Amino acid sequence: MSTPDTAFDLGDAQESGGVLRAELTGELAWDSADELLDVLRARLDSAPAPSELRLDCAGLTLCDSMGLSTLLALHRCATAVGARLHLDRRPPFLDRMLVLTGTYEHLTGRSETAGPDGDTPSGFADGPQRPVR
Repeated sequence: MSTPDTAFDLGDAQESGGVLRAELTGELAWDSADELLDVLRARLDSAPAPSELRLDCAGLTLCDSMGLSTLLALHRCATAVGARLHLDRRPPFLDRMLVLTGTYEHLTGRSETAGPDGDTPSGFADGPQRPVR
């Protein structure tokens, strides 16, 4: 029995037109979070600093508390250099985690009814779902 490869991969962080883009895949967890923070912090601290940091989260398979802490640290680093952090193409599990921890609006700049791309899907608002009680 083999297990799927879910190792974290940052891919190539590329900057174009003042936008720093990075694609996240695998597990953003305690053993991979430092890599993400170190690489992107160095890129944000370079001159001239980008105006936007866009993280494509579609390939994430897991984000634990250390991963969330890293996203919050990246938000602080980006804000410190005048850049805006965007978490693009968030998987549903990431939205749920952000909602449950009260960090959804802080990290996305959107209300909880906005979809992962910032739009409210047609027909209904199906942003992160809260359990019905």
